[in-house]
Amino acid sequence: MNSTAEGSGHEYFDESEFAERETLEHSHYWHLHRRQVLLRELAAFMPASKCGPLLEIGCGIGTVTTFLNENGYSVDYADYFSAALVIAKRRAQQRLGRSADERIFTRVDLTAPLGLERRYSGILLLDVIEHLPDDARVLMHVGAALDTGGFVIVSVPAFQSLWSPWDDVEKHKRRYTRQSLARVLEGAGFEVLRKTYFFAPLFFAALGMKVLRTLRQAGLGAAPVASMGELTEAKNVDALNRLMLGLLSPERRWLPTHSLPLGTSVLAIARKR
Repeated sequence: MNSTAEGSGHEYFDESEFAERETLEHSHYWHLHRRQVLLRELAAFMPASKCGPLLEIGCGIGTVTTFLNENGYSVDYADYFSAALVIAKRRAQQRLGRSADERIFTRVDLTAPLGLERRYSGILLLDVIEHLPDDARVLMHVGAALDTGGFVIVSVPAFQSLWSPWDDVEKHKRRYTRQSLARVLEGAGFEVLRKTYFFAPLFFAALGMKVLRTLRQAGLGAAPVASMGELTEAKNVDALNRLMLGLLSPERRWLPTHSLPLGTSVLAIARKR
């Protein structure tokens, strides 16, 4: 376990969200779709039978990490927040049984050199770097922890024009385009092999919501800061989840062999030079 830089980390993420996220990440359509997209992208790039050990940094409560472990990959858990790792380990033991004991749970600080106990074939940074002030330095730290030829899979929110109260609540520093994400990866010493938008069906809905919020604020003044539970993005309703998963289903089939020109998220796969 590496040492951490000064600071509490609360300027980057609200630790109090972890308990609320247990239910949200288990059944919310956004998380379900993202997991399936990630698994299909990873399987197309590096099948589990050929893949070495992986690490998800910023794993939170470990939902994605455990899902990949359930689907044949060997993925360790890393996060800045010890509270998240406690939940992640408990959930992994529930889902994976004894094989959870083979996984490593590590507290890391991406703003400092990682000092990991082992080197990895691949590192996952899923909706992480947008929280941190210096994304290029973070990616350089990650590159130093990879084997030669190792890869990263990065997902981030797309398009600064879609900035919403969700970004404020989540303490995001920025949103990305495919090109801006590729530039920061290349500047950190990676060769970008794949970049695509996803959540394409949500793009125009998010844009419409942005217009409505802008018009409302123009008439009423600045909106009060919302909590996570008050935002539309956090609503976890069974009927809505089924509807949205059906709407997103064609994207899951399309993405493994194609790239999308727009969406509310960006995904990139890059190899260490």
